[in-house]
Amino acid sequence: MQFLQYYHLTTILLSLLSLTATCLPNGAPRCKITESIIAQGHKIPQGSLGLVMKLPASYTPGGAPIPITITSANGAAVKFAGILAYVTTGGTQDSVLTASKVGGGGAVAHVGRFRRIHAQQLRPQTAALCTAVNVKNSHAKSTVTHSVPLNATTPFTIMWSPPRRDKGVVTVNVVVSSGSSKSPWQIVPSGQIWSRARHANTAKKATVSKKA
Repeated sequence: MQFLQYYHLTTILLSLLSLTATCLPNGAPRCKITESIIAQGHKIPQGSLGLVMKLPASYTPGGAPIPITITSANGAAVKFAGILAYVTTGGTQDSVLTASKVGGGGAVAHVGRFRRIHAQQLRPQTAALCTAVNVKNSHAKSTVTHSVPLNATTPFTIMWSPPRRDKGVVTVNVVVSSGSSKSPWQIVPSGQIWSRARHANTAKKATVSKKA
């Protein structure tokens, strides 16, 4: 009897371990980029994969999708298996906010939406994970992650549709992993994209001021 109980308990534990091991390959376990938590999950501190962002200078509110490209600084192809990406308002990288606990530990709103993600084996982040850390996505596809272990290579481009309302400057936030636990990972240095509508209004006011 005790042997059977031990056997069933062992089977359950192994099943739970298997579930834990297979969940991460199907997507990031959180909705915010927090360096300390990612390091704990990967069991190694952040390293550099040599990745940078290439972004357009501006977006048009409600306008055409724009490319967000992750590439290597030296132009070499870098392979990776996992990703978490989202865009926030303001000019501060979200991992800086989550580290300092400013604003309750990161930006509350993730804005715009990513397009054609399924073709790249990406998916919307699980809504419950975002709700758990008080993130409000303006669209189901405002925060995306990998749906299976990727066999992706840089340069890697995802398309992002700006929100209809002018949000001023926005910041692109991306973290990339080369594999599962104890594999190198990197929070890609963020870039900012400015609203063309905001630039146009600023230029118009400057012109009016000069005429006056």
